[in-house]
Amino acid sequence: MKTHQKLALVLLAAFALVTMDARESTAQEATARTISLATLAPPGSTWMRVFDAWNRELRRRSERSLQFRIYGGGVQGDEAEVVRKIRSGRLDAASVTAVGLAQIHRPALVFQMPGILRTYAQLDQARDALAPDMDAGFTGAGFHLLGWADVGQSRIFSTQQTITPADFATRHPWVWRDDSVLPTFYEQVRSNPVPLQVPEVLGAIQTGRVDTVITPPVPCIALQWCSRLTHMTDMPMTIVLGGTVIGQRQWDSLTPEQRTMLGETATQFHQLARRNLRRDEETALRTVTERGGTVHPVTAAQRQEWLTLAGRVRSALVGRIADQALVDRVAAFGR
Repeated sequence: MKTHQKLALVLLAAFALVTMDARESTAQEATARTISLATLAPPGSTWMRVFDAWNRELRRRSERSLQFRIYGGGVQGDEAEVVRKIRSGRLDAASVTAVGLAQIHRPALVFQMPGILRTYAQLDQARDALAPDMDAGFTGAGFHLLGWADVGQSRIFSTQQTITPADFATRHPWVWRDDSVLPTFYEQVRSNPVPLQVPEVLGAIQTGRVDTVITPPVPCIALQWCSRLTHMTDMPMTIVLGGTVIGQRQWDSLTPEQRTMLGETATQFHQLARRNLRRDEETALRTVTERGGTVHPVTAAQRQEWLTLAGRVRSALVGRIADQALVDRVAAFGR
């Protein structure tokens, strides 16, 4: 074969390789996805650190063809607004509390009814047992549940001692505008709560418009509410939960490989989030006292008052959140 013919063959082979690499690169770019995810979690919080680690792992496993664009600190609006944005396609996903989950599938709130579950072990068992029902509920509402998270065991934080239900008669507690549980609680204790969205709470505490909040200690410290609410009742009222969801249309638009990577990393990092939150909650409880907060223990008689109240609240919520059969299934794990 002549020299110029050999040269032509080499050039053709090189051109074919370049063309193939270009096609592969174009195909990879065509399937590359950035998932927009919104959350109220503030920068530097337990949850944001986990989201950042999750994003790094997702980018590594997908060779940067799949990643998050995370909007933290509520910049995309409150949870009800974020859920609406996912439905309309303006956002892909969100990590929300039970308030946001209830905008999608209200029976998810059953785990957060007052007094129904008292330990994290009970919560884990109940969520695992009811996973098929919950997954089906979210799918039916047009969402895919990527994983459950915890917000923490809520306690009463106030500007003054609040150790019995009767104490709420003179308090000005905050209630989240979209909350489906606490309004019933405040009806039962004959209190007039102040309805606000989360970003409005700190200002209301600073001006004295709000003097009491029922919340877990980690967000109370992270959102600076505990700087003014210096009295804490040492009895968990309920376990506040959350989770991460993605719109079903957005989930279906991913390739099978991307869905596998997203699903597997979601499981991994939601387990990490729950573990870290529970550890940080212990630290937050110590921080409350270290910063000069006063912790008020409750007597056995006072505890029974709260438990009786919780039972009344659950009874009032049957039918509004979940039917009696579902409530009974979850309650069985709390016995």
